[in-house]
Amino acid sequence: MLTRRKIISSVALGLALTMLMTISASAQQAALGGSAYFRDANAASDKLVIDFTGAVELPHGSRYEAWLVDGDGDEDDTWMSVGTLGRGPYLQGEYTDPDGTDLLARYTTFIITTEALEDDDDAPSGSVSYGAATRGPVLSGITSLLGPAVAVRDQAASVLGHARAAFNADDLEERKTHAQRVIDALDGVVAQAQAASGQANNLVLSGASGGSQPIDDTANAIIEAANCVARLAGNTKAAAMRVVDAPAVDVAVKVQTQNLMLDAERLYNGTSRDGGSLDDSCLGGGALAVYEKTQDLGAFRPGVGAPPPTGDALVSTVALAALLAGLALALGGGMLVFRSRRMTA
Repeated sequence: MLTRRKIISSVALGLALTMLMTISASAQQAALGGSAYFRDANAASDKLVIDFTGAVELPHGSRYEAWLVDGDGDEDDTWMSVGTLGRGPYLQGEYTDPDGTDLLARYTTFIITTEALEDDDDAPSGSVSYGAATRGPVLSGITSLLGPAVAVRDQAASVLGHARAAFNADDLEERKTHAQRVIDALDGVVAQAQAASGQANNLVLSGASGGSQPIDDTANAIIEAANCVARLAGNTKAAAMRVVDAPAVDVAVKVQTQNLMLDAERLYNGTSRDGGSLDDSCLGGGALAVYEKTQDLGAFRPGVGAPPPTGDALVSTVALAALLAGLALALGGGMLVFRSRRMTA
């Protein structure tokens, strides 16, 4: 005879079985590490670099394919394939837009689908394995940051150009002219670096990331790189002033212009031409790092979509059966308890 205690125990057992089977099924989908991030090839952010690990390995006859989408992934959105990625677990590739399209500005969603190996259809299969989208507040933050980030990079590149010209010049006055142009440009570099740092700080304080640690970490890295640029600009300015103040052409002036060029390279790249790294007081990188880390705010780090058709297909079937059985047991047990209480009353 079914007692109330037995009914409650049966319901609890059914629900526990359901939870265990559901968790077991979910565990079949591995976490996806890495990101897809934007870089410059022939134009601003016209290149996407894909570098993931830990994807579920697909069976023979299937492959992954990556897509950029200019919306939330609806059928009415534009889906652009950015390459096939193999079966996993490593998914790597690069795509450069042939028209120089700014991919960072246009596409807000990144999706990886499972496709048949022999697939002549250009459209996605609809079987989404992984996906990620950029939050609207983060997009606004990127837009605000790109202006000063581009200015820092371009002005630092101009500084480097004049420093190299000073080094290659044979005439003292020409060297001094280029060194003075370095000095004139550095105040603008520092001002734009400070603007970038301020915008990145606003992004962190505003909570635009929605609690995303990678976004907050990237914004803090922009702040660190911008602060490094300001410090490196001071070193470069001091080197340029020594060239401007040089009394005559001699070996010492040649050394000073070489030091100026190396400081300008550190300002731009974060390293010198010979690969020498920055000192321990400034490891955030140079002007280029400010720009590339701003691009990294738009990087996609996909979560799990619909699990790909791999592994033991029976797992999901059993999990669904367990879920239905658990629900039926819970409902049936509840009805018995209800009827038992009515009969007692």
